[in-house]
Amino acid sequence: MAEQQAELASLFGPEQVLCDAGEAGLEAAARALIGLIGVADSAVEVDTVCHLVQARDRCGVMPVDSGAAVIHARLPGLTQLRLALAVSPDGIACIDSGKGSHCAGAELGRVNLLVVILAPLDDPVGYLEVVAALRRVCRRKGFLQHLAALNDPKRVWQCFADAGERLAGYVAARDIMRTDFPRLRDTDTLSDAIDAFCTEGVSELPVLDADGDLIGLVTEDELIRVCLPEYITWMDDLSPILNFEPFAEILRRESHMPVVEIMVFAERYATVDEETPAIQVAKVMLRRDVRQVMVLHDKKLVGIIAIRELIQRVLRA
Repeated sequence: MAEQQAELASLFGPEQVLCDAGEAGLEAAARALIGLIGVADSAVEVDTVCHLVQARDRCGVMPVDSGAAVIHARLPGLTQLRLALAVSPDGIACIDSGKGSHCAGAELGRVNLLVVILAPLDDPVGYLEVVAALRRVCRRKGFLQHLAALNDPKRVWQCFADAGERLAGYVAARDIMRTDFPRLRDTDTLSDAIDAFCTEGVSELPVLDADGDLIGLVTEDELIRVCLPEYITWMDDLSPILNFEPFAEILRRESHMPVVEIMVFAERYATVDEETPAIQVAKVMLRRDVRQVMVLHDKKLVGIIAIRELIQRVLRA
């Protein structure tokens, strides 16, 4: 019989809950929560952890769901996961005065729930299991709104205890995937694809049909192949076309050429189900020699995992 995983509420107590924290702002709320953890665990040196969190601002703040976010760090000397959380009905501002839009919190605006997770240095995915449990419980209808309105730490903790949410026991693709990614529709043109490559800083663009099903991929490599027919790659003397004449031909056609004419199909890219264990995702990347995989729910594209996400979320987040 499989070992039953810990309940989310067992990882903190009412003493690690801060209510009505809306006036604090991200940095002050994080410091206060780290202080609450420090009271319970002498291995947590508050100033050191705060400095670490501030230094890693860009990758240290993770959205959990609309209205909730996590700040996470791994620490030497810590022997178990530690949590503290702040709630606010008006929301905690996730960008502090003096910080620009580069700040990771900028895209989050205000959140009703802010959670600080501190994990042992040698635990690469424990915090991801907590994030997954938080995401599941926050998506329950009315849970976050009810939680944010509470002004008693004991009632906040009891809310999580009553929910009975448990850690999953393993990290799945859905826990590390990116959901904010550029995409193309099967009705888009080559012109749309070129614009996306230039503005989005990506090397691959998924192509979806009207139902949101993944039907193919447009890649930078394939775009160059379209611009340079194969016979040109075998020419030793390119002096007749030094002014990129083949590219000029593509420019004349770009607004009329459907992306489906240049997209690659399933045998050229890798997909996984959202429930696939993250370690299996790493194996797929290596076996298929790809730098990112498409994450599907049924046939619908719900996320993308690039190798950088795998490194950041597992080794550095």
